[in-house]
Amino acid sequence: MEMRKAYLLICPVLLLFSPPGFAQESSHSGSAKQDAPKVIATDDMKLAMKAGKLETAGKYHEALKVYAQAIDLKGRFTPFVYHNRGMLYLHRAKASQDRQSRIADLHRAIDDFQTSIRLGAASKDELNRGLEKVATRANLEEATKLLASETHD
Repeated sequence: MEMRKAYLLICPVLLLFSPPGFAQESSHSGSAKQDAPKVIATDDMKLAMKAGKLETAGKYHEALKVYAQAIDLKGRFTPFVYHNRGMLYLHRAKASQDRQSRIADLHRAIDDFQTSIRLGAASKDELNRGLEKVATRANLEEATKLLASETHD
């Protein structure tokens, strides 16, 4: 149950990349419709979506490889890629029975959320700047609390 609830946080983030009337509203010219697909057509975003599907299928190792490829591209959605990879680490930590791997994954999640916030704040992209307000801050707090409870036995 936990896992499904947490995973739902990724979906709204991905949906931000395809606002249906986005380009049409900002432009009254006939080219607006052709401009719209550019919002989701970047390679780093495609890889992040692919990684998300692998994660849903429980293929964490493969998903992490794909997230790494997306990060290497240094595309405009890199802050979101870090956020989504952080979510994978957070989910895996919650599902893990092994205390050491839980702690390691929580550290990784915290690093990714912090990187996401830092890159988002520096970004000229409106979506990336909004990341901190959307979900990353709450996820960072959750991961930090879980880590604190793991390490203060």
